[in-house]
Amino acid sequence: MQQTAVAIQPKPWKPQPFMPVNPQIYSEIQQFLIYEALLLDHRCFDQWAGLLSRDIAYSVCNCLGQRQCDGCGASEYVDQGRDALLQRTGRELRGAGANLPATRRFVTNVSVSFAHCRNEYDVVSYLRVMHISHEGSANSAWSAERRDRLRVTDRSFAIVRREVLIDTLEPGVALTPQFL
Repeated sequence: MQQTAVAIQPKPWKPQPFMPVNPQIYSEIQQFLIYEALLLDHRCFDQWAGLLSRDIAYSVCNCLGQRQCDGCGASEYVDQGRDALLQRTGRELRGAGANLPATRRFVTNVSVSFAHCRNEYDVVSYLRVMHISHEGSANSAWSAERRDRLRVTDRSFAIVRREVLIDTLEPGVALTPQFL
């Protein structure tokens, strides 16, 4: 399936009435997000792909501090499925070659609520990514809010939907990160 560029207009986040999820589920989801960050930081892209559901909807919007994205710019996109996301990610990795900077992803402010589907959870989290130069200094960073839908699987969870709203891109970031 081909990548489709569209104007992403995320729905404003509306807090649901506070209904705490089971502390064990909350902890498992938090560990899942940390594990995903570790896979990406250590470039284990095949294992990361295993965390994506077959029917994933994945979108990124470069909001740059705006809370409402209405035509956020050229870097916005929607992938209509797992194959399109992995195909685009593979092209970017081949194009970057060995020049990919090291990264460290920090996942914070994890909020978990029940989705309207059995065995699915809506998760809002904040993400801070530091790019580390080959000399070892942090040369750029960016932050985002992620809105995920996670589905329970036999072993853990699968990402069913991800909407990434990029808040800030600091100097040194050449392009909007294309996968998170």
